[in-house]
Amino acid sequence: MRETESTRLSAGYRNSISFVLVPRTSITFNSMDVAATRNLASPGELLIDVPIRGKGKNFKPGDVKCALTWLVKIGEKTASYPVDDVVMKVAPDGQFHVEVAGKTPVIDVVALRLVGEGLVGFSLTPDFPHSEMATFPPSLRFNNTCAIHTKLPKPEQMLLGSLVTFSPDFGWIFKKAELELRVIEVDDGSTEIAATVPRSAFSHRWEAGSWWSGDRNWAIGFTGDSCEQLADVGEEEAGSYEFGWQLWGASRVGGPQTLLLEKRDFIRLPKPKLEEFKIEYDRSWHGTWEVSGKISGVAPRAHLMLDVALVEPAAAAGAEPPDHRASRIQIALQDDGVFEAYLGERHLPWTADPLAPAEPPPPLVAKASQESLCLIPAAEPQAFAILSFPASARDGKPGPMAAYLDFDEDKLSAFKGQGLSWDPDADWICSQEGVSLMPRPPKPKRRNSGLTTNPAPPVDAGDQKSAITFEEMWLDIIAWEGVVPYMYRDTEGHVTVGAGNMLSRLEKNGPDDVMAAKGLPFQNMDTGKPATEAEIAKAFTDVQNLPKAMRATDYALRPTIALTDQTIRELARKRLINEFLAHLVNKFPDFHSYPRAARRGLLDIVYNVGVGKFPGKANKPGKDYLFDTLTKAAMARNWAVAAENCHTSGTPENRNAWRKALFLYAATVEAKKT
Repeated sequence: MRETESTRLSAGYRNSISFVLVPRTSITFNSMDVAATRNLASPGELLIDVPIRGKGKNFKPGDVKCALTWLVKIGEKTASYPVDDVVMKVAPDGQFHVEVAGKTPVIDVVALRLVGEGLVGFSLTPDFPHSEMATFPPSLRFNNTCAIHTKLPKPEQMLLGSLVTFSPDFGWIFKKAELELRVIEVDDGSTEIAATVPRSAFSHRWEAGSWWSGDRNWAIGFTGDSCEQLADVGEEEAGSYEFGWQLWGASRVGGPQTLLLEKRDFIRLPKPKLEEFKIEYDRSWHGTWEVSGKISGVAPRAHLMLDVALVEPAAAAGAEPPDHRASRIQIALQDDGVFEAYLGERHLPWTADPLAPAEPPPPLVAKASQESLCLIPAAEPQAFAILSFPASARDGKPGPMAAYLDFDEDKLSAFKGQGLSWDPDADWICSQEGVSLMPRPPKPKRRNSGLTTNPAPPVDAGDQKSAITFEEMWLDIIAWEGVVPYMYRDTEGHVTVGAGNMLSRLEKNGPDDVMAAKGLPFQNMDTGKPATEAEIAKAFTDVQNLPKAMRATDYALRPTIALTDQTIRELARKRLINEFLAHLVNKFPDFHSYPRAARRGLLDIVYNVGVGKFPGKANKPGKDYLFDTLTKAAMARNWAVAAENCHTSGTPENRNAWRKALFLYAATVEAKKT
């Protein structure tokens, strides 16, 4: 039977037409069950049976599938909560009752967010031709106390480490639920896209059935009320912290959680700032340096500890780079934000051997003038200091300093490994002397999308004969691909994530299928837990339905289903080394002997178009490869020809130009051999 059909008749046309007459249906609900009304008004359990009965007109006796939606009205807003697997059981006299999965419909106090005062109703739509939705208007009252009261520091005392007090106010029924308070860093800043997903800074759980729910303190910016561990707020926290809080609940232990309450604009405060950081050689004590500085924006109660170490550029450039973590000393930040320490091999006199002979004084050098001859000490050694926060460590590794400390980038610099850096994950900050004693790489530019990238390293970077490390490959790739933690659609419309990792499908074909959305360890950044398959599927589908090539931030949907920074890097490492690099070595037997610039160019192409397309199968007569001229030129080490044939469609022209420059530089390297 078709629900609707139209037939066009013309003058002089004769035919017979069959019609199916369907009587109009209607539904009348009975008054609500007294027990259900009482249980909603004063619930004794979190799950409340709500029988739905009534009389239907012109329905065939038996089971009629239908759509049931709970309607919850609080104030002027009405929220809808659809229910699955609903059947209307119709008797011969038209009387009916509704079953959900074979049972009486149930209202979950937590899942339906019956918080405060409000009204409950429902709508029922039979899956029957021309049946209209019947509504039981929200009229069943509820009044369940569930609130979080907060006590904040005074505005002038709103500092990192200051205490915030959360005072729960849970009614009797919500004390039966499993409740969790979360403080999240909401990243409202327009330049914080690289770490844009909300992260749980602090959490506290009230177990189901716990009748005592006392106050809970939280030290701003830390993971608890003590100040031992700084909260993970990403790597690139711009200017200030924006914290919000959420209350999540579940009606049973381990059950699905529902967001009950939320306050996003809870706290906003500036990051601590490194006002001053310098080092001075102590002439009175040979081999000793005096380091001093000041950090504002930290509460005295935090008792924040600092790791401080000495960097001597001459030693850092040696064959055996020093381990700054091993030689660091730890000092406490004073209540006024000042810190002072002594560094160097002679700064701990009590460890010296009292029986050892006295060390000779520093050598004196004669300096003659026309009027006199005076003796002065030799030139002072050159060094600078670096500092980090032990409390910023993550997973046992040093944490990024840019997320926790603001500083003047013209005077001071981040420090990573053995050199100055602009990387947001750099784990040290150097004193003001560092920028004059060590070269600093070019400052990275910020794309219009808000995503942080570094400029591509120059074409002549590195020894042209040595192997390419992952870090070097990573810098080449992210210069063009950027890093986006959540799914987005690239210029070709492909769903992509991370550093340009295309997701060609939702379902995985095997356990290590990294091109399937369900093959990657996505996290629900709103809940701080691994994303479920359903959440991944919804995020994938939602992104597919959006236009392609928008700004990356336009794909930031809620809930935020994203990869962690560590996962993105590890995914890129595995694919670069095990997939793309291995593929090139297989296709170009002399690959490892090519100039580094040529290897970088080939690697960029295969990462850009995929191993299936480069060199690729021929699609024209007389060709051996998809990229025939380029492939044969590379095999023949004819880099000038390769440079003219390395253009790929859909690739930004500046990336194509950079790639061409790589091959041209490789040609000059090879030319020097002849």
